[in-house]
Amino acid sequence: MRTFIPGKLLILLVAVNLFAGACKKKDATTPEKSEKYELVTGDWKQADIVFAVPVKLGPQEIPAGTSIIALAPLLGPAGELFLCTQTNIYKFNTDGSFAIDGCTDLILPTAGNTGTWKLDVHDAVFLLTSAAGENDPHWIETVNATDMSLSITVTVPGVATIPLILQLQKQ
Repeated sequence: MRTFIPGKLLILLVAVNLFAGACKKKDATTPEKSEKYELVTGDWKQADIVFAVPVKLGPQEIPAGTSIIALAPLLGPAGELFLCTQTNIYKFNTDGSFAIDGCTDLILPTAGNTGTWKLDVHDAVFLLTSAAGENDPHWIETVNATDMSLSITVTVPGVATIPLILQLQKQ
């Protein structure tokens, strides 16, 4: 009977060790990235910038989804700031760095042209961090293999602060 008890104890210890090993958490410093990271990574060309909500421009109401790039000539000097962004290329690298080739002074003044990126808040927020360490979060409206839309709030000097959607196409 004496040899039977240590045998049960040995089996119990092995079972506990196996169970504890199966429940070990992954390394907390490198969390798994969602499938959205693969969708976002790569080169994107700016397709358009559209109004996120209806906007009153003088006597007329501009519906949500209208291109501010198309209306740029009506906006005078402020319109030139939008036209400058038309050929922007956005590079979101697998190492978490980003580079924007083009104008960012109006549409992404906090992020600038270089820094890091990650997905935040259950992958619903696209968080750009400038090279100077300033965070610039944007809600992801849509993202798939060919298109991505980000909410941006643009302050047009001397005019207004406007909620817009930056539309990008994968290259």
